[in-house]
Amino acid sequence: MAILGLLANAVALPALVAWIFSDGPLAAATFVVGLAAVLPAVVLGLVAALALLAGRGWGRVVAIVALSLGLAVSLSYGIVWLVLVPVGRAVTGPLLGLLWLALMLALIYWCLPRQPRSYRI
Repeated sequence: MAILGLLANAVALPALVAWIFSDGPLAAATFVVGLAAVLPAVVLGLVAALALLAGRGWGRVVAIVALSLGLAVSLSYGIVWLVLVPVGRAVTGPLLGLLWLALMLALIYWCLPRQPRSYRI
């Protein structure tokens, strides 16, 4: 799971830069939300994945914080996007739903109490 998180956050970083500087609806809000909330969530995710791969116990806590921040930001920004931007709602809505589901499942996974032999699964 840590390797999957590392890959997802490594791909998300350049995608975030492209998204922040793209022109489109809500460009100013996208810039601010991207720098103030999404960037810290991605960086926390990278730190958590690297810590988990190194076998550090605190990486699990950082992963929970990163996933919580990502869920909070994507829920609020996603709902605002769906309300204010009518273009592509039929595609954006289900994709946001899948993102929220994936974040919730990952958050539940890392919150389960257990003594893991390895975080690399």
